[in-house]
Amino acid sequence: MEVFLLKNNTKKLLCILLAIAAAVCVIFACFMLTKHKQTDSASSAAASVSQFGSVADFDYEAFDYSDGLDENGYWSGIKALDYVTLPEDFGSIALKENDLTPTEDDLQQQVDNLLNQYTSSQPVTGRAAQSGDVANIDYTGTVDGVAFTGGTATGYDLTLGSGSFIDGFEDQIIGHNVGDTFDVTVTFPDGYGDSTDAEGNTITLSGKEAVFSVTLNSISESVTPELTDEWVDSNFGISDDLHTVDQLRSYFNDALYATNYENAIVDYLMSNSTFKELPSEITSYYIRMFLNYYNQYATAYGMDLNAFAQTQGYTDADAMLAASDAYFEHLAKQDLILQAVAETKSLAPTQEELDDASSTYADTYGENRAHLNALQACVLAWLEENSTVA
Repeated sequence: MEVFLLKNNTKKLLCILLAIAAAVCVIFACFMLTKHKQTDSASSAAASVSQFGSVADFDYEAFDYSDGLDENGYWSGIKALDYVTLPEDFGSIALKENDLTPTEDDLQQQVDNLLNQYTSSQPVTGRAAQSGDVANIDYTGTVDGVAFTGGTATGYDLTLGSGSFIDGFEDQIIGHNVGDTFDVTVTFPDGYGDSTDAEGNTITLSGKEAVFSVTLNSISESVTPELTDEWVDSNFGISDDLHTVDQLRSYFNDALYATNYENAIVDYLMSNSTFKELPSEITSYYIRMFLNYYNQYATAYGMDLNAFAQTQGYTDADAMLAASDAYFEHLAKQDLILQAVAETKSLAPTQEELDDASSTYADTYGENRAHLNALQACVLAWLEENSTVA
């Protein structure tokens, strides 16, 4: 389920969890040293152009989250029941308790993720860099003596041993001391995307040896807080009324159970509904949202969308778009299913639910998108109320 379907909750802990989810989408500033390459599974898809068209076909820079939606949260001019046939038992879905109950591993992962958001950085002095440290570095890379785009950075924090840079780079920092300047020699893996020089000429990186002049500015290590009743109370006692470790774990258990419940319902409907062609208005909406999102990142780092796509291992933006076709289909089908249930059962959010959604989402996504969120939350609540768990 996408974040739009979350019920209104402004508690501190939920905001932190949403921030964790959002962080997954953040790209590395120093992109050329990450391990993306053109032979990765994501970029080796047969199609180089999306079934929905090319990037040039979509006006993504002017995207607005409320585009194509009416004031009731419906897709304007679209009757969902013309495109989807719901399963006969959509109003009495049977679910298994075991599929909904979070495992201990699930709970521990949530706890670990939370604690990681509260790590503190502690400077390291009197010793050389070692695995697990955060090394703040400046570097300049060359291939055949020529500097290439994306191979230079200053003040970059790199966690040694994380494997986020190409093989061998991090290992050659270990053992050096603050203030050292040294060369790191690595070989780009076969299939690695091309770069350019200062004049825009293509520089092939695939299989090439690169030399980086690296300066180690500082070393620090992350300290994770100990999970205690006192820590929980000090951080979430006032904001979330959570005062003990047991209460925190119970909170996560309930949140994961609720998420699993919603996901199970939507998964069932997705698997058992039948679809005609998808309205282009909906797929285009999500394509424009996707392109707008990544274009903003590209712009922030002084790249165009094609250059950004190459940092992710694709030949260009069209190939990146094509690799996400299933994602656009999924979102469009999900919206059609939930609107179809609303149409069939004449469901609508209350004014209070509309107001809550507007206060949470309207400033960022617009009033009509906020109302779609409220409508989908209302439909999900109805589906849950009429389902059975055994």
